[in-house]
Amino acid sequence: MQNKDIFYKSILNTVFFVLGFTIIFVLLGAGAGSFSLFFNRYKHLISIIGGAIVIIFSIQIMGLFNIPFLNFEKKALLSSRPQGIFGAFIIGVTFAAAWTPCIGPILSSILILAATKDSAFRGVILLTAYSLGLGLPFIFAVAAYGYFISFSKFMKKKFRAIKLVSGLLLLGVGLVLVLGQFLRLSQFLSVIPDISLIEAENLSLIIAVTAGFVSFVSPCVLPIIPSYLTFITGISVTDLRKRQDG
Repeated sequence: MQNKDIFYKSILNTVFFVLGFTIIFVLLGAGAGSFSLFFNRYKHLISIIGGAIVIIFSIQIMGLFNIPFLNFEKKALLSSRPQGIFGAFIIGVTFAAAWTPCIGPILSSILILAATKDSAFRGVILLTAYSLGLGLPFIFAVAAYGYFISFSKFMKKKFRAIKLVSGLLLLGVGLVLVLGQFLRLSQFLSVIPDISLIEAENLSLIIAVTAGFVSFVSPCVLPIIPSYLTFITGISVTDLRKRQDG
């Protein structure tokens, strides 16, 4: 019974943690979508400039060159952990505010993609998809801690490949934005069997979810997950392991 209580408490706290950073990201997405709506006549120019910025982000992530400005990191520290689900929610908000530089470009790229949409609602949907890609693995890490440890050990050996894949993903997004070819890309994908339902908007959502997951497995986030889980849930790693064994 005690192990079940630990399980339910840890899951609930993690859900509210995810909700905390999701709300912040969704608000950012709404702002980005509204920006595009306000400057609708310059939508093509916004796409070109935004795409160029995303390309710069991609080169930075792949380590081809270093831009000191992009390595700026703002830390928001909590002197003590707020208790319960409200505390977990506050930590989620803080997590969003203290976004680290190596995954900041990924988030920024999705916001730029949201800025090319023609409504705040589409920006909200896009950032919700990104938050799901980032948040669901957090919940999985608590619900199946033993499997997560094995997964994290495997992914840590692949950090260089993760950075390369992340950079290539953003590079592709940047090029498509600069060339204004999102619609044509979705039309091209529609001729491939089993993905005929992919349209431009659906493609954007797939990219956003993938970017969220890539953020989760990035070298800035994955190594600190055990510490974050302990801080979020108020439950030690040892107790999480006991819950798995029990």
